[in-house]
Amino acid sequence: MKTKYLVLASVVAATLSIPAMAANNFVGAAYGNQQNNYDVGGGYSKNVNDPTHQLRAGTYINEEARLYLTYSFNDDDFAKQQMGLVSYDFLIPVSSDQKLNWFVGATAGVNHISPDTPYLNSVNRFVWGGQTGLQYKLDSKLSTEVGYRYLKQDYSEGAFSFDNSQQVYLGVDYRF
Repeated sequence: MKTKYLVLASVVAATLSIPAMAANNFVGAAYGNQQNNYDVGGGYSKNVNDPTHQLRAGTYINEEARLYLTYSFNDDDFAKQQMGLVSYDFLIPVSSDQKLNWFVGATAGVNHISPDTPYLNSVNRFVWGGQTGLQYKLDSKLSTEVGYRYLKQDYSEGAFSFDNSQQVYLGVDYRF
């Protein structure tokens, strides 16, 4: 458990240094689908698919790397989730003009889980994972991307547990 908090503290410290970096900042939003994998007891598991809404802000450290914060909201049949994530991506050019990039990276953060039942408590839990996808630069300021993110969850109370989330999303970013 101490290792998780050490990793989270390191990621937060790196993120706080974003304004000091001389790079291109960006803001953006994404919309997609989030699949949550629940175990509700008695060997019964359920995958629930519902929309995910995301807002993000970050910086391009250089043309091959970006660091950003994401706020993500998801509401399904079992729980509401609000996640604060810190992500770092490598950008690998796919086209010679560098308009199309493949990205791959790591994510860590906190998930506030509010189960839709009075018998389970709302809690904050560490979450971590990775993402990959394709980014397309429409021009020097605007880009769009399609991505996939896997998040390992850490929630268990009684017979109810929450193992992971998978997100597929479409996002738009504005550089300034």
